[in-house]
Amino acid sequence: MTLWYDVSDLTNWSLPHLTGIQRTTVGILDGLVGIGAAPRLVAWNADIGGFAPLEAIALPETIRRHLPWAAGSTAALETGSADCGPPAPHDAEATAESWPPAPRRRWVRDAIFGTSPDAADLRTTFREFKVAGRQFRRQLARWSQVRVREALGRDAGRPPEPPTPAGSAPPSAAFVATAHEPGPSATTRGPFRSGDILVSVGASWTIAAHAEATAALRPRGVKVVRMIYDLIPTLRPQWVDETAARILTDWVQRVLADSDHVLTISEFSRREIDRYCAAAGLVAPPLSVVRLGDVLPAFSGDPPPPRTVPERPFFLCVSNLDIRKNHRLLYDTWSVLAARSPDRCPDLVCVGLPNPYTGDLVRELTRDPSLRDRIHLLHGVDDAELAWYYRSCVATIYASRYEGWGLPVAESLGHGRLCLASSATSIPEISPDLPVYFNPYDPPGLVALVERALNDPEWVRDREAEIRRRFAPTPWTHTASQVLAAATGASEPSDSRAA
Repeated sequence: MTLWYDVSDLTNWSLPHLTGIQRTTVGILDGLVGIGAAPRLVAWNADIGGFAPLEAIALPETIRRHLPWAAGSTAALETGSADCGPPAPHDAEATAESWPPAPRRRWVRDAIFGTSPDAADLRTTFREFKVAGRQFRRQLARWSQVRVREALGRDAGRPPEPPTPAGSAPPSAAFVATAHEPGPSATTRGPFRSGDILVSVGASWTIAAHAEATAALRPRGVKVVRMIYDLIPTLRPQWVDETAARILTDWVQRVLADSDHVLTISEFSRREIDRYCAAAGLVAPPLSVVRLGDVLPAFSGDPPPPRTVPERPFFLCVSNLDIRKNHRLLYDTWSVLAARSPDRCPDLVCVGLPNPYTGDLVRELTRDPSLRDRIHLLHGVDDAELAWYYRSCVATIYASRYEGWGLPVAESLGHGRLCLASSATSIPEISPDLPVYFNPYDPPGLVALVERALNDPEWVRDREAEIRRRFAPTPWTHTASQVLAAATGASEPSDSRAA
């Protein structure tokens, strides 16, 4: 039996940092190597129309930075032997030399471009241009796929609009019953043999033909284990692009119908999946909850100051700008703070890329005269810079209305920092009482918490002392053990993480 690990969505990654799903994909891979599971890497290859094995050294440099063993021999992947090299995946002494990343590369970059804010903006804009180009190609491929399906009549019986939220009428029974049969074009090309296991936890919905090809592996005796992080595009289509909601919902239904085991990341998401299956008439496959790792990269000494250093005390929000992430609440909160006391209003550092439908909000955040120099929207922030922001902020804020998990909350606790967190959906599962929770629809409540954090440093120190005493970060080896147990049918390890 060979354990294959799908890295299809990592092979062309070019951002200088990892976002949530990619961080999870990399973390679980690192954990599997750390526990000696000997995974082999595989990725979708459009040129051959199937899956192809690859070595870790072929992954982008940004990915390899998070895999200490990937730069050397690939024997660690093939044998899991400690002699081959991976150090303990998150051991501070083992990884300190890798962090902060490549100071010589940063020196060369700064010598060429300079270190002014304009130079930083130029570098960031260029990276975003490359990302936008890839996103355009992917979106064009998705649009073309939908149009071809419509032209061929493959979507007959499917409702033209995205499925309705929970509590509404379920999708067409005819579509649910027939949409997931692998078609005659489904490829079975790849290195798999009967009895093998394929673990796929990445953003594979971005890859045309991936779901169909994965489904075609099961008749060959390959056990397919996949991850559904949440059902946001399916149950809350108002927050995403209509085409994206349709594609992701189709992907979710394929995963549920064509997997031997499905993983998810919270009890809340498991309940959402169960309810959705009942409403849609789907028979849910075995479903397991895994707790995501939140151990952060180890740094030797203090990380260097980032390119943007706030001049005043600041709060930190790590999250893409998205409607559901609730930056509107942050804007309203800071508007009140600035009106009450302009001189004492703190700064707000928001780290994350803007998502669709946030243009008007971004305009307000960046052009409001009372807040223009108080709110900083940053992207292209690497792990060393992010560590500085975590260490230097007054506290962190996570205001999301809806999550599958809420990794920045766990990362904040891992840094020993006070986190003001939304009480919505899955977030309290991270820790029921160490964050200070607020209603994400209550601006006055958040204003009061921000003012208390500013004006009562003893309260903050006491809360953070309790966080450092009680919060036990979850290593990715723990997550990997849960994934491996689900994949092999062994008993899942109990989750004894302190919270």
